[in-house]
Amino acid sequence: MDTALVLIRHGLTDWNLAGRLQGRTDIPLNDTGREQARGVGRDLQGQGFSLVLASPLGRAQETAALIAQELDIETGRPVPELIERGFGPLEGRIMAQVSDEESALVQDQLEPIDEILRRAIPALIDLSNEHAGRKVAVVSHGATMRAIRDALAGTKLPRGVDNGEAIEIDIQRLRQLAEGLDPVSC
Repeated sequence: MDTALVLIRHGLTDWNLAGRLQGRTDIPLNDTGREQARGVGRDLQGQGFSLVLASPLGRAQETAALIAQELDIETGRPVPELIERGFGPLEGRIMAQVSDEESALVQDQLEPIDEILRRAIPALIDLSNEHAGRKVAVVSHGATMRAIRDALAGTKLPRGVDNGEAIEIDIQRLRQLAEGLDPVSC
């Protein structure tokens, strides 16, 4: 079997529902999020997954555990490099209530996209090497996954990443990005 990595966004939380920026605030899944996670697990059945990993945040860990339970496979160590983007003073705020002016004023307090990529891309490559020949699901977060997805695509795509959405990682393209191609050409 070829090595495969699939990123999955954690299930829904009450803060997602309210449109709040969670960042690294450890908000739990709600019942809908738990059912989304179970649904992702059911959707992945029969596809050869052998391991589920996740960011250390509780919502990602619980999503991973529920997916693994549906697949009857194990979960592994947390992957801290795939934690959500740090939103600094905007964490907990409702996105629609943050003006463009306010957002511009605090940009230097938010984790830059290139920093997300500098931590996430090498971690994903390490996972592909560590789990060569396996198919691994990795639960992460919306902003982190969007940064990775857009870098792999070479452009900023117009939509975010939905709760429970799965993105197959092109490992060859990931290696190209790590070799020095500008990951933020978007």
